[in-house]
Amino acid sequence: MNVHSLIYYLPIITLITMVEAQPSEGIQTKTTYAKAYGATQGKVEVDPSKELPRYPAVEPHGAIKTWQVKKGFKLELAAHEPQVRDPIALSFDEQGRMFVCEMHDYSEMRDVTPHMGRISMLQDKDGDGYYETSQIFADDLAWPTGLVWANGGLYVGATPDIWRFEDKDGDGKAEVREKIFTGFGTGLKLLNVQGLMNSFMWGQDNRIHVLAGGGNRGVITCLNRPDLKGIELGGKDFWFDPLTHEFGLEGGGAQYGMSFDNYGRKFACSNSDHLQYWVYDDKYASRNPYYQMPPARQSIAADGGAAEVFRISPDEPWRIVRTRWRIAGVVKGAVEGGGRVSGYFTGATGTTIYRGDAYGPELVNNSFTGDAGGQLVHRKVIKPSADGISLIGERPADEHGFEFAASKDTWVRVVNFANAPDGCLHICDMYREVIEHPWSIPDEIKKHIDLNNGNDRGRIYRIVPDEGAERIGQKVTLGKASTEELVKTLGHPNGWHRDTAQRLLFERQDKGAVPMLEKVMSGDNALTKLHAVGALEGLQSLTLEHLASLAQNADARVRERALLKMDQRVKSEEDRSKAVPLIASRFEDPDARVRFQALLTAGNMVEAPAEQSTEWDIYQRMANALGTYRGNNWLESAILSASPDSSRLVLHTMSQTFSTPDRGSERALAALVRTAASQVKGQQSQLAAQLITQVSVQFPMPEFIRALAEGLKSAGTSIEKEDREGVLAKMFAESIKQVTDSASPDAARLDAIELLGVSSSKEGVEALVACLGSKQPDAVQTAAIRVLAHNDSESVTTALIGNWAHYAPKAQNTAMEVLLTRDDRAVALLKAKVVKPEEFSASQVQALIKHKSPKVVAAAKTALAAMIPPSREEVTAKFEPAISMKGDASRGQIQFTGRCVACHTANGIGIEVGPNLVTVKNKGREALLISILEPHKEVAPQFIGYTVSTKDGRVLSGIVMQDDATSMTLKMMGGATVNIPRADIKGSQSSGQSLMPEGLETGLDVQAMADLLSFIESVK
Repeated sequence: MNVHSLIYYLPIITLITMVEAQPSEGIQTKTTYAKAYGATQGKVEVDPSKELPRYPAVEPHGAIKTWQVKKGFKLELAAHEPQVRDPIALSFDEQGRMFVCEMHDYSEMRDVTPHMGRISMLQDKDGDGYYETSQIFADDLAWPTGLVWANGGLYVGATPDIWRFEDKDGDGKAEVREKIFTGFGTGLKLLNVQGLMNSFMWGQDNRIHVLAGGGNRGVITCLNRPDLKGIELGGKDFWFDPLTHEFGLEGGGAQYGMSFDNYGRKFACSNSDHLQYWVYDDKYASRNPYYQMPPARQSIAADGGAAEVFRISPDEPWRIVRTRWRIAGVVKGAVEGGGRVSGYFTGATGTTIYRGDAYGPELVNNSFTGDAGGQLVHRKVIKPSADGISLIGERPADEHGFEFAASKDTWVRVVNFANAPDGCLHICDMYREVIEHPWSIPDEIKKHIDLNNGNDRGRIYRIVPDEGAERIGQKVTLGKASTEELVKTLGHPNGWHRDTAQRLLFERQDKGAVPMLEKVMSGDNALTKLHAVGALEGLQSLTLEHLASLAQNADARVRERALLKMDQRVKSEEDRSKAVPLIASRFEDPDARVRFQALLTAGNMVEAPAEQSTEWDIYQRMANALGTYRGNNWLESAILSASPDSSRLVLHTMSQTFSTPDRGSERALAALVRTAASQVKGQQSQLAAQLITQVSVQFPMPEFIRALAEGLKSAGTSIEKEDREGVLAKMFAESIKQVTDSASPDAARLDAIELLGVSSSKEGVEALVACLGSKQPDAVQTAAIRVLAHNDSESVTTALIGNWAHYAPKAQNTAMEVLLTRDDRAVALLKAKVVKPEEFSASQVQALIKHKSPKVVAAAKTALAAMIPPSREEVTAKFEPAISMKGDASRGQIQFTGRCVACHTANGIGIEVGPNLVTVKNKGREALLISILEPHKEVAPQFIGYTVSTKDGRVLSGIVMQDDATSMTLKMMGGATVNIPRADIKGSQSSGQSLMPEGLETGLDVQAMADLLSFIESVK
């Protein structure tokens, strides 16, 4: 750095020193900084160009010297400009040619025509690992973000489309250009350049898998398969068959970077959550609409999604100047990290599992993630979690305090990785001066920097071991390999070769491979067996006999795969009689993952066998397993998610084992009762009578009777219709006596109230209304209100409102919640004026004044005029001093508990609906303040609020946890989840806004806001 540049950096360096020297004191006042650095509120008094010195680019010949790499490894340039520019994804064909997705139009030039995005084809003709030739394979693409070679062509994602390119004449340029799929992101107001589909990956199931980009929506159709119905993406990920173009959905939600490990397990990342894992195949989550499984996608980094990272590059000058100007009030926007802009994951990208053979076995199946803003490569070792079912990623013991690789060059932009034919991991370095989202850069700074600077540059590195590098760079000729050679390659130590060999066997469809595949399956290489299973499946030659043998293999992952595929192979009663004993025998497997998969597979054995038959045994064993594994969330959910027919049979056999349910089995039994009752068909159903008898004799507790009622309602009937012998009617009569007897213990009355909740008798309703009166205990009032909420009669609405003055505090809150879920009741409550305007919460006020019903809005604007929040500009100006004011974290925790705990967790307190506050604590006080005061300003797709109207008149608001053909699951404020069968949904809508309301600041003064900010910053 020359002397003149140093002069420009001095105030910036001083700023960092001052801010970091007093972290507990917060940021100094804006006036102090404005005076110190020549700025005053609203303007810059120095030449901005001098305030924004810029680091120069490092030319390719000097690039390697900027890197520090873990001992034992080094980086080599595999390609650089002008051969490649803006590389964000790689794919290799069977000849070893490297196809590079080049996003030249990042970040604001998508609409330039012809489009600037393109695909280049690079070749390493001399086999030295450096790709010396390059030519354009396909161009005129808008924001291309992913690609994969398959079936003789290249599939490329450029939202909203997936294209297929093919070079038929061999000149290196695709003359075939065909749009295959379309619809990604359609319906969004704006496309987020950092939230597009990406990571096209070949899977061991002979499908291409596509990460949808973090909660994107749109109806996806296949343009050359009009016979296939379009599918709503619904926040899921996408797959397709490259031979037939059949397509479907799978579990999704991550943002950018997805890959599979050697066992076919799926991993991905998002900006502030760098390592995520799908615990089970999403197909199991939707098979039973009456039971909700835990989410398949789990954040598994031991040190948290936004883990600490150790960059060695300086923060970019424009970022530091932006921080200083924001502190001084010259520009609007967040002050990141309390004055620091790095040190934790904020731009995690490209999570990839290493599957090569160049580094030794200790690095195989490790994850590698880049931080696009931090010039680094972060590694995690993946291990089984404590329960043996999920996984956990830990920083390697010898990489504490530093990263696997990091560069001092601020232009380095590690955005993606690829496992390569040479066994090495290749790094995509987009190499840009600026990679920040353009929406977050103030115009006052943006006009002095160039967001396109570097779009003529780009580097691809490969990570090479210090020893053994001479064997790397060998020529690839799999395209010319015989079928026998491809089968042998399934045992290659490099995952890329195994994948490519399996893909080519699938594409060639040579049935001559079958006996060869059967032979390799008898060997002792577990990875070969896994690929052989996929190859046989792709040739439509995988049999139940193959899987039966593999289900008893010594390797746990082979057993698991066999069980995963087994339910797809059971086609007849004969198959079933063979498969059932094998599946059931694995319920007690020594490996937890195998037990989990066996129970998932068993749930798909939906045929109802005769009692005492071989097939019947599986249901008895599932019942025993439910008893043995109660309390284990994963294993229990595997059984409870079984198809409804299976649930009925498990319940039948379990009731013989658990004549009196204990605390550990109550929840599971209730779920089974609910699901079994949902299968009642017709008013003369023998099943209904059996269930009523079973519940009344063995499980006469309110939770089981309620589960029975809910299940019967799903089947289109009710307890009153099915209880022809009056078995439960007698219980209801006893409950009415219990409820109306004020001398009875509260616990007994609460049980009786819950039981009356499933009865619609006039006498039952009258008894519940009587519980609303004065001198009734708070718990009794609250329970009665919750039960009465399900009765939509006008008389109940009148009773709920008319008794308002009698309610204790908890009962009042419950009544408010209940009354506001129905339009007619909300209007009645507002017009009755029994509730003071200030007693409505900020979220309730916002929901009412923005309600879809004009009648509700009109009533709210009249009744709540004094509580409608002022403009965000006014509020922001009022609370701006809190940014620099010293706060008390202990007092701030009180504010958190009173205002935020219903949707956020911090230090183990609260309910996680929105982000855990530990993931946002480092955003800086100004950014945190804006998030509180203007929650709708920038909302991640997974936190967008939706409103669902049901056919029975309810209006439910929350974020979508699951949305498929059978049901939609909402997670609401307070953490409650509700699963709404698709048949019960009248309609749904979204404003694209956060579930978090405006107006949470109501009742706070500036000091209290400063306390809240300090608490958030202190979260651990």
